[in-house]
Amino acid sequence: MVRDDEKQQIRQGVDALRDGVAGFRSRRPQMQMIAAVANTLGRCRDVEEAAGNGDHIAVVEAGTGTGKSFGALVPALVMARSRGKRLVVSSSTVALQHQYADKDVPTLQRLLPVPFTFAVAKGRRRYACTVKLQLEAARAGQEGLDLDAGASPGDAAPQHVRVLRELAEAFDSGRWSGERDDLPTPVADELWDRLATDRQGCAGSKCSEFGRCPFQAARQRVKDADLVIANHDFVLAALAMDGASVLPAAQDTIYVFDEAHGLPAKAVEHFSARHTLLGAVEWLEGATNASRDTVLALRLDAALMRDSAASARRIEAALRELHQRIDATRGFDDKRARRFRAGPLPAWCRAAGEQILTAGEELQKTFAALRQHVLERAAGAGPLAAQILSVLGFYVVRLDNLVDTWRLMLAEDADDAPPVARWIERHDDGARAEDYTVCAAPVSASDKLRRLLWNRASGAVVMSATLTSCGTFDLFLRQSGLNTFEAPAFLRVDSPFDYRRSARLVVPAMRTEPTDAAAHTQELVERLPGLIDTLGTLVLFTSARQMREVHVRLPEALKAVTLVQGSMPKGEMLARHRAAVDRGQRSVLFGLGSLAEGVDLPGEQCTHVVIARLPFSVPDSPLEEARREWVASRGGSPFIEITVPEAAVRLKQGLGRLLRTVHDRGRVTILDRRIVTRRWGALLMRGLPDFEVVVERAPAAGRAAGGGAGAATEDLKTPAAVGA
Repeated sequence: MVRDDEKQQIRQGVDALRDGVAGFRSRRPQMQMIAAVANTLGRCRDVEEAAGNGDHIAVVEAGTGTGKSFGALVPALVMARSRGKRLVVSSSTVALQHQYADKDVPTLQRLLPVPFTFAVAKGRRRYACTVKLQLEAARAGQEGLDLDAGASPGDAAPQHVRVLRELAEAFDSGRWSGERDDLPTPVADELWDRLATDRQGCAGSKCSEFGRCPFQAARQRVKDADLVIANHDFVLAALAMDGASVLPAAQDTIYVFDEAHGLPAKAVEHFSARHTLLGAVEWLEGATNASRDTVLALRLDAALMRDSAASARRIEAALRELHQRIDATRGFDDKRARRFRAGPLPAWCRAAGEQILTAGEELQKTFAALRQHVLERAAGAGPLAAQILSVLGFYVVRLDNLVDTWRLMLAEDADDAPPVARWIERHDDGARAEDYTVCAAPVSASDKLRRLLWNRASGAVVMSATLTSCGTFDLFLRQSGLNTFEAPAFLRVDSPFDYRRSARLVVPAMRTEPTDAAAHTQELVERLPGLIDTLGTLVLFTSARQMREVHVRLPEALKAVTLVQGSMPKGEMLARHRAAVDRGQRSVLFGLGSLAEGVDLPGEQCTHVVIARLPFSVPDSPLEEARREWVASRGGSPFIEITVPEAAVRLKQGLGRLLRTVHDRGRVTILDRRIVTRRWGALLMRGLPDFEVVVERAPAAGRAAGGGAGAATEDLKTPAAVGA
């Protein structure tokens, strides 16, 4: 239960925001969210429980404009401080992480009566290694002398020499923290890779530069902070490390996951593994050389060098044999991937995999011993130890990935857990002979999330504007593993937007369907010039090929003001669009799924969203095929359980680009009439914003659908009526 003193602090926090934030209004939906979060966290747990009823978890769908950040953080901060827990806020994107770190949390820190500290948790590679920086700067200094003398600059470009000198001077003088995000001007990836720290190459407290290490300083700030701002990838990595992470243990933590609809997919990606065959053969040679060089440089036991070479030879032999067997099976035909169906791998693949796994684990032990020897000599070896650790770390990361891949490939699927999808991809990068990639991924991360997160967390709040699909939480609950709990708190918080008065959803009288791709593309080309009549328009496609073809065939005047995703970086495209609209000029964005989510285009920047085709995924990837096969094997319908609900989420995300503030107005046009002609169309419409819905009457036989101003329409006042 929430105690009286906690209730009082929460009320004081809301009052402080109302008084201290210009334009802040505590609306009833936000207060409902605050109450639900507080009540849930009032049941936060003090110890890890292998099983529970889930009453420590709140699942909140909060529409745009509800103020869900403050709605979750105000009660979460109060409850975490009161119950002796630490708070971790996890976002799905870097942009949202920056919003929390630069705006929302500093505002709360300034205004709330509950004092707290916060820090941002980032991956190691966002920080420079002080030893590497010194070495590279010294090398740059020597190269600079050579350049001054008229000698060839060698591998380092002159600008890299200058940048390295400036970075070293800025760090030594205290003008730069050593964090990449604090750089006054961007540094090329190629150069930063030479400076960034990494786990395997770090000597930790045994490093001579430990006291000045930017990462170690950031790590300590995170350890000391009451609130940690992270992202989903970072949290998943911490959970998998089982206590060895900079983040607090799950049983001591209250989590707030923002944009939580993306968490299950992130988890599947995180717990997947893959490696190339011939690519692995190449780096194994480098690993053997690195082992030899380490032994000779530090005068270690020569047996380490022999063991490393022997393990590498066994792995290489098995990899080459597997490559030959794949060639001989000719199981690809015209496809780029061959998937192994549920059950044991073929004998030829399993035999090779077992050899790779056994020898790989032996090589891991050898490299662990080498690394330990280097750490023991780090104090006396100085920069040499850092160089050796960095080289060894490069190969350890690849070796770990190879071993992880084959552990997944060879693992037996449990009867009560989602299976592993296993497949081999064919590719030719032009640099070497045709290669193959061995891939393994869980078809669902629900079991992992349940065991590593929900069963262990003290408390959790998961929130997003798109947690429901087809009007229910069912899809998210299945994908996240929350469907096994009996008592999570569920809340749907309505947006303050007056959708009925602010926007209209129009389904034109299309004469074609996307199932006839050529005819549908032709009709898009014909209709779009008449539809794009506002300053800012966003057109969303599901096919990059169709998007490019439509763009090529547009009238020149329209083509000139259209920005196509993929033709330039996404950030640059959005910046150009915003600048054009701000100048009062028309601008059109052509984009794919990534423009349907996390893109903020308020006001005139987007007053019309055009959906070229309903966002159904094409189940052509081996992972998607395996997911659908698994659902069917359990007696379910892949179309109803996966295809339609996931399309509904993506459609809702696309429509969410239209209204970003209470003052916005606009319309949505869906150029896919199946949403009103197919029975499942009504499912897609459930849970969408309550726009005014207008469905143009289908053309009479023998008369083409014009869709112009004179077209007859049928005004359907409620989405539920569509397809009824």
